[in-house]
Amino acid sequence: FFFLMMRRPPRSTQSRSSAASDVYKRQVYKRLNQTRVTRYPISLSRLAKHMNNKQDKIAVIVGSVLNDERILEIPKVTVCALRFSERARERIVSAGGQCITFDQLALRAPTGTNTILLSCLLYTSP
Repeated sequence: FFFLMMRRPPRSTQSRSSAASDVYKRQVYKRLNQTRVTRYPISLSRLAKHMNNKQDKIAVIVGSVLNDERILEIPKVTVCALRFSERARERIVSAGGQCITFDQLALRAPTGTNTILLSCLLYTSP
């Protein structure tokens, strides 16, 4: 269902106002089609850093969300990801947040409004 929502409609049915949502959909579709090696996981500490004071938005991660023992408090956030570690899901839900799937995201925000697309890049030494 989600892949059908992410595909672009024909140009004749497109309006100019949907240009921003098309960019969002293309970016998510591209990340979903990446190999597993290039879908880097994101830790709860990085998620909390990016979502500080943004409780009304949905964090979208095309990859895994992993627990991070170094952070003690997690803000209340709604997170959409491909996979959650068991402990990360427990900590997000216990903080009052939600863990949703991409199908649920497509029903909540089909155009990508009030979402933040996050990614964790793998840093290598020069």
